[in-house]
Amino acid sequence: MSRKVSYRFDALKALPAALVFAPRDTIDRQMRAAEALMESVEGAREYPIDFALYRVTGFRPVQPSDRTALGRELVHDLSAIVLDLSLRLKLNGSEREGGALTPEQAARELAVSFKTMQRLREDGLCAHWVEVDGAVRVRMYRECIARFVARHKPRVQAASRFRRFSGDESRILQSEANALMEAGHSLNSAAALLAAKHGRSHEGVRLLLMRHFGRTNSAHSRKVERASKFAERAYRFGVDLTKIAHRLGRSESLVRSVVDQRRAMRLRGAQLPFVELPTFELFGAHETILAPPCVREGLMSSLQDDDAIALLESARLARRGRAFARETQARRAAQDARAAAMHFLVRRSKRALSGSVRRPTRALLDGIETDLRWAALLRRSLVASAMTIASGRIDQFFAGEPEKLRVDELRALLRALRDRLVAVVAQYDPSRQDLEALAGLEADFVLAHFDAQRSRRAASKLALSEGTTMDPLLDAAAPWQSEVDRLWRKRDGVKLLPPASRALLLARYGWQGSAPLTLVELAKSMRTSVAMATRNLYLAENSLRRVTV
Repeated sequence: MSRKVSYRFDALKALPAALVFAPRDTIDRQMRAAEALMESVEGAREYPIDFALYRVTGFRPVQPSDRTALGRELVHDLSAIVLDLSLRLKLNGSEREGGALTPEQAARELAVSFKTMQRLREDGLCAHWVEVDGAVRVRMYRECIARFVARHKPRVQAASRFRRFSGDESRILQSEANALMEAGHSLNSAAALLAAKHGRSHEGVRLLLMRHFGRTNSAHSRKVERASKFAERAYRFGVDLTKIAHRLGRSESLVRSVVDQRRAMRLRGAQLPFVELPTFELFGAHETILAPPCVREGLMSSLQDDDAIALLESARLARRGRAFARETQARRAAQDARAAAMHFLVRRSKRALSGSVRRPTRALLDGIETDLRWAALLRRSLVASAMTIASGRIDQFFAGEPEKLRVDELRALLRALRDRLVAVVAQYDPSRQDLEALAGLEADFVLAHFDAQRSRRAASKLALSEGTTMDPLLDAAAPWQSEVDRLWRKRDGVKLLPPASRALLLARYGWQGSAPLTLVELAKSMRTSVAMATRNLYLAENSLRRVTV
């Protein structure tokens, strides 16, 4: 039984489905066109999706798209197309000259390892589903292998010459490396010397020594790691990069590169869930989805989320407003638009992070962080809207007097409700669900379990304070917000700053409820250069840190 292949682009995924009733000759022609294209694609280049569709089908799309794909991503989907179409053709392996081989047989013929064969498939060596004794198996035609080897001959020859270190050779290299490192060489420089001496690759010797000595065994490695962490931490506290570089005795460009690299690494490790909507692949989706005024303005909620009683009162005040009942349809349309924009921004950020090189550019990283700030504001506004609806169920459950609960019980109830609503918003699909209905159901669930958990909450370790203040509930709406907006908790201090600094910070981070701006957009709005806008922003951020210490 064949396994279902996966795709990364819906436009390419739709190709096999469009050929359900096509004649065998058409299917075979498009499969061979996909093979030819994947063998010519370069992994590091970008290709338009429309170009790939035209090369495979011979037709240009009715609705043009500006979507592009990296070569390695395109090869992945073209390989999936070849597998899908070969399954339709019910191949037996004798259709082409030389027949078909198993991946293991192909590896032996090329004198490479099976793992190398998997890497070659990722670079364009195509495989097919072939029926063998009534079962479908992956096979590789000799014809396809010959074409691939002709195009990638140096790489295949280098892989065939590879040999593992023998036990004696490993011990000799480790002993000589130990003597070199005791003499003051770093692990990397020792590997370079030994590679030249023994006729092995620098990378192979380096990896052998790293396995033997460990990554942190080198004093130089530990020093570099400490300096990198120090530079990133100082940057997050607002220290000028020039001062950091002077302190470390390195160039400013190197320190900036290290800081940007660690920022990207932290973002890649963040949890960034989103829902894939069918409109994301349409032409001009980024302009249409992010254009509505409700997506760009009014993103700050009026809920007083740092005080339990004040939160309930502000939610009641919002529900009692005439516009709340009169504009139900418009409010729900705005919630759907914000949800779609939130998922789109998170998706765009994740794709930019996964597609970026190891050292991303400042402009790319700034765009990713700005998208995530915007997505955090949208997600926060959706959680606030859901909390407003859910608070009505709380009033109904307690006959309009939830304030009579113990303070720690009320806080625990609101926290439990917040956690449920955050999970709902993270997976909310505006094309199939209604946010307010979901909020009501989640509130009913939390309240139904309230009495059973009441005694445990009362006996919990939460201290009973004199007031009802608590950590802001909505700050947990977007867990990644602390990574991209380091001054979020200090935003109330902008009213103490001069008007120019206040306007700069509000526009940059979106604290007034509008979409945040990238450095390029900020410089354009100020009618100045990016360097000057960056400098003014740095001064404004430091002023905010001083007034809110």
